Amino acid sequence: MPDHLKKFARDAWRRLGQGYYRFPRGRLRATLSLTKAVRDHRGKAVIAEVKPRSPSRGNLLSGRSPGEVARLYQAGGAVGISVLADPDHFGGSLELLRRFAGLRLPLLAKDFVVAEEQLKAFRNAGADCVLLIQPLFARGYASCELREMIRAAHSYGLEVLVEVWDAPGLREALESEADLIGINSRDLTTLEVDIQRPIRVLREVAPRHTRPILALSGISSSADIRALREAGFSGFLVGTALLTAEDPRAKLEELIRA
Repeated sequence: MPDHLKKFARDAWRRLGQGYYRFPRGRLRATLSLTKAVRDHRGKAVIAEVKPRSPSRGNLLSGRSPGEVARLYQAGGAVGISVLADPDHFGGSLELLRRFAGLRLPLLAKDFVVAEEQLKAFRNAGADCVLLIQPLFARGYASCELREMIRAAHSYGLEVLVEVWDAPGLREALESEADLIGINSRDLTTLEVDIQRPIRVLREVAPRHTRPILALSGISSSADIRALREAGFSGFLVGTALLTAEDPRAKLEELIRA
């Protein structure tokens, strides 16, 4: 069975070698806090994702432009926008981050971070927060340990969302200086989704917690949101369900009302 995470990391290293992350600094707006936005909307916080395509579903924009999708998310009440910067597997780009800076919503840069140079590129493009995938560091695919990359991100003025998939990963994230923690329903090794995984992991490790913990991926219905909120999740990252909806704004509003 292929190890997709290993391939994602290898391709990130290739992009680094090709200079993809040498991104010039643009005129930046004031930094916005995704952590504060999640806390302020606790239990109702939806981070909406813009990804032009996915390895499992192909094209996701349905003829809409990324900018149109982001504006619909803003109008629908998203607390932040997650932007894919990986061009190889998700059709994203650093330019999308720069383009969305005018939305006045916190921007999460989502990529396979293996080296500090990527953090500088995300800051230059206008990101407020960066995703760091704990299993990628645990497996030695990155240039340093997770805690070192978190410190580096903070030195660039970026908040950090640490993604985990299992109980050991959540324990490490809780001991770190991560601003936000997310438990992913999708195992990026196999790309299989189990919407119950975040609930099982949270109940095993941290049924009572003070740091915002998010449920990531696989969320498609109000019932999913209600079950996750009842389990103790502060917020939710949703992508495919919004992108494939006939009306992404209406779908987002439905999930927020759940």
